[in-house]
Amino acid sequence: MKGTPPWPELSLEAIAAPKVNALTGGPFGSDLVSADYRSSGVPVIRGSNFSGEGRYIRGPFAYVGADKASALARNQARPGDVVFTQRGTVGQVALVPDDLGYERFVISQSQMRLTCDRSQVLPEFVYYWFRSPKVLDYIDRHTIATGVPHTNLGILRKTPILVPPLAEQRTIVEHLLTLDERIKSLRGLTAAVGRLFQALFDAWFVDYEPIGDPRHPSLCGLSSVAEHGSLSGRLFPDELVSTAYGTIPAGWEAVGLLECAEFRNGTAFKSDDFCPSGAGKPVIKIAEIHRGVGPQTRWSSTGGRRVRPIDDGDILFAWSGNPQTSIGTSLWGGGPAWLNQHIFQVRSDYGADRAYLYGLLRHLQPVFVEIARNHQTTGLGHVAKKDLRRLTIIRPPAPVREAFATLTEHLMASMVESQREIIALARARDFLLPQLLGGHLRDRLPPARAPGQPAST
Repeated sequence: MKGTPPWPELSLEAIAAPKVNALTGGPFGSDLVSADYRSSGVPVIRGSNFSGEGRYIRGPFAYVGADKASALARNQARPGDVVFTQRGTVGQVALVPDDLGYERFVISQSQMRLTCDRSQVLPEFVYYWFRSPKVLDYIDRHTIATGVPHTNLGILRKTPILVPPLAEQRTIVEHLLTLDERIKSLRGLTAAVGRLFQALFDAWFVDYEPIGDPRHPSLCGLSSVAEHGSLSGRLFPDELVSTAYGTIPAGWEAVGLLECAEFRNGTAFKSDDFCPSGAGKPVIKIAEIHRGVGPQTRWSSTGGRRVRPIDDGDILFAWSGNPQTSIGTSLWGGGPAWLNQHIFQVRSDYGADRAYLYGLLRHLQPVFVEIARNHQTTGLGHVAKKDLRRLTIIRPPAPVREAFATLTEHLMASMVESQREIIALARARDFLLPQLLGGHLRDRLPPARAPGQPAST
C-alpha cells in the first residue's frame, strides 16, 4: 500500500539466535564418513531427508553414535531449526520437526543450519522466504557452478531477508500453511487411493485370488458381469498351470514388457526452446512430477526438437536419477505440458490397458530400483530400454484387462483429479508467496489468531 513503511531488510546472519554457531555448516569431509554410520543413535540429516514439497525433514535416517554426535556439537541441529542444502540440489530448505522423538540431529557435509532468533523471526517465515522466487533467483545467481553446483556459508550469511513484525509474520505463515495443509491432505488421499488400487491389482494379477472363485470379493465392483462373459470361464480360468515362468492362470501368456506398451522418451530442450514463464506449456522434468509446476519450471511454446505433449491421465515413468527418490511411475494431472528427457510417456494402442499398465509398473517398482542401483556410477541410476526389453511379465487376456479398467475407473479418476488440485493449489501458493512476503497484501489480510486461540465460528 502506498505510504506504508517498508519492512527492514536484514542479512540472514542478523536474524540468527544470539549464541555461538547459530548459523553453521556441516562437518569437514573427514570428520563424518560412511564408516561412522550406525543402525541407531543420533540421526544424520542428509540430502535424501529433504521431502520435496514437505516442510519438514523426514526419515529414513543414517545414524551416528552419541560420542560421535557430541564430537560434532557445532554441526548439530535441533527441532525448530532451518536446514539448507549446500551442495547438489542447491535451494532446498526444510524445518527440523519436533515429532520424531529426537532432541538433536547431526547435519551432513552438504547441509547448513540456522537457529533463528525468535524475538525477530519465525522459523516458518524463514522457510517460506527461502521458497520465494526472489530468493531462489538470488541463490541461483550466487551458486558456484564449478564441479558439483554448490553454495557456502558465507553466501548464506549475506542472503537478504525482509523481516516484518512477528504478528505480520504469523499472518503470512498462517495463510501459506493453510494451502500447504490442504496440499498435504490431498497427497494423503491420493496415497490412500493408490494403495487401494494396488491392492486390487495384486489380488488379480499377482496373487491370482479370483482364479476358480467367481464370487471373490475383489470382483464385486464390476457393474456388469455380462460384459465380460462367465466369471469362471471367460474372465478368469478355473485353474493354475505350471510353466517355465512359474505357476500362472491357464490361458495367460508370458510376454516381454515392451510388447505391452510403448515407452516414448521425452525430449531434450535447448535454451532457445524456452519462453517466458506462463507462455506456451510447462516443461515437465522429474522435479515437476514430484512437486508440480512452480517458479523454477521452464516453459516452451515449441516443445523442443522432438515434440512430446502430455495431458491429464498420462502414465509417466521417470527412468533416471536417484533410485530411491526419482525412479518410478506416476499419473500426470497437471494439464497440457511438454515432456522433458529422462521420463518415458507410457502408452498403449489398447485404451483399456491404462489401468493395468499403471498397476503393473507400480508393482515392478522394486525391480526398477534394483536395476537403477546396478547402473549407478556417480550417484545417479537409470533404467534403459534394453533393461525393459529383458523383463518378462505374465499378461492376462484382454477381457480381464478391460474388467480391471472398469473396476478401477473411479480410483484412477480420483488420483488424477487430486493431482490436478494439488498442482493448482501449489501454483496459487507460489503466486501468493512473493505477494505476501513482499508486503503487497499486508493491509488486506485479517490478523492471524494468537497461539492457542480457537478459530472463529
